[in-house]
This record gives sequence, structure tokens and C-alpha cells, in this order.
Amino acid sequence: MKKVLSALLCLNVSLFAFSTSSISVLNGDFDGNSAIYDTSDGGGKTTITLEHLTKGEAGDIFFFVDYVIADQTMLFSTNKTAMYGEFMPRLSLSYLTGEDLSYSIVSDVFIAGQLNAGSGADFRAELIGLGLNLTIPGFDFVQLNTYYKHVNLTIPDSTNGFALTDFSRDTYQISPVYGTHFGDTGITFKGWMDLTGYSFSTQNQLLYEIGESKVQVGVEYLYYYEKKSDNGVNTHPKTSVLQIMAKYNW
Repeated sequence: MKKVLSALLCLNVSLFAFSTSSISVLNGDFDGNSAIYDTSDGGGKTTITLEHLTKGEAGDIFFFVDYVIADQTMLFSTNKTAMYGEFMPRLSLSYLTGEDLSYSIVSDVFIAGQLNAGSGADFRAELIGLGLNLTIPGFDFVQLNTYYKHVNLTIPDSTNGFALTDFSRDTYQISPVYGTHFGDTGITFKGWMDLTGYSFSTQNQLLYEIGESKVQVGVEYLYYYEKKSDNGVNTHPKTSVLQIMAKYNW
């Protein structure tokens, strides 16, 4: 227990020897029927994203914050802007136990958690589960995280026919995360997928680094599909959009 507490209290010191941050700007036309992503006129939306990763022998911490600006308003909303963020710590079981838990393509096992929150609607999700780091040829990194997920969503009043008020759900989430680069070309590919009991989503980036400027440009493809809407308006909410993207890393 003392080792667990020590690890949790030392998340930002020498146990986590590597860190990287980035800020990105993305723009695309969101003309689907998902209240999560799309705009009221099916038009443009700009997303500014701050990301940070810290990792070391005790585990890793990743978080991001999105600030979204729609050209008109968000779908089923009177708001032009929204914020959303996720905080994802993972604690290495190899570090906690003092044992090498690697086996075959598994390089480490983690206690994994998430806290997700968004504005506009009062959205909050808590996740807890296990994570794996995998060694797969051709990839710089691969993670596979599995969670129990509890979701709370509250929209205080009906807007533009969106009748959902209070909603709570317990489900699972399976989340692979992956990335690779293509030799010395400056081209990288990375992304993630989330599969839950009611939805599938994925975001994948193909980026080119301009010289050694730490600036990357390229595209991101976003796809979201929900088996059944909870708002009574859309039977199968779906979003599919290709966005242009610029990113600065430090």
C-alpha cells in the first residue's frame, strides 16, 4: 500500500522522466446528425486542442482539452462554442509489484483510469480498468485499454427539439491507441478507437513535419456511430469528417 501511495503522490517527479506537449488547430465541415460533434447548418467547426503526455517507470499520464468554435451553432444547441477534456492516468503494475509482467507482445500491464468532462451539456464520465502496452512490429507504440465506464449527461432544457434532460449509463469501453512513423520522411500516423456498448468512434491523424520546426501539417479523419440515440430525435447518430490540421509540438 505504501508503494501505491508513493507512486500516486509522485506523478510529476523523476518517476516520470519523459514529457511532451502540443497544441493543434483543426477545421472541417460537420454535416452529420450527431449532437456530440455536428453543427446546426452542417458547416464549419474549428477545434483548438491542447495535449500533454508524461511517462516513466511508474506509468503515464495523458490529458487533452478541446475548445470548439462552430461557424453557426452546434447541432441541437444555441451555443457556438464548447469545451471538452479527458484526463487519463495509468499506473504500472510492474512498478507496483516489482515483478516483470511482460509476456510475449505485452511489455507492461497498468491500472488505467479516465475522467471525461464537457460543457454545453453537463457531461461527465468516470472509467476504471486495465491497460496493456504492446510491442507490435511496424508501430512505435500500441496500447490496449479496457474500462468499466459510468456516464452522466444532463441538458437543462429542450433546445431545437433536443428533448434529453437527464441520462445515466453504465457500460464498457475498449480503447486501442497506436502510432508509427515512416522512416525519415517526417510523416507520422497515429490514432485511437473507442468501442462501447452503444457506440464506436475513432480519430486518426496523418501528419508531415516541416523540417525540424516541430510544426506538423496534415489531416485528421473522425468517425462516430451510435447504435441508438438517447434523445429521441436521431435513430443512429453518425459523424464522418476529414479535417485539415496544423500542430506544434514541444
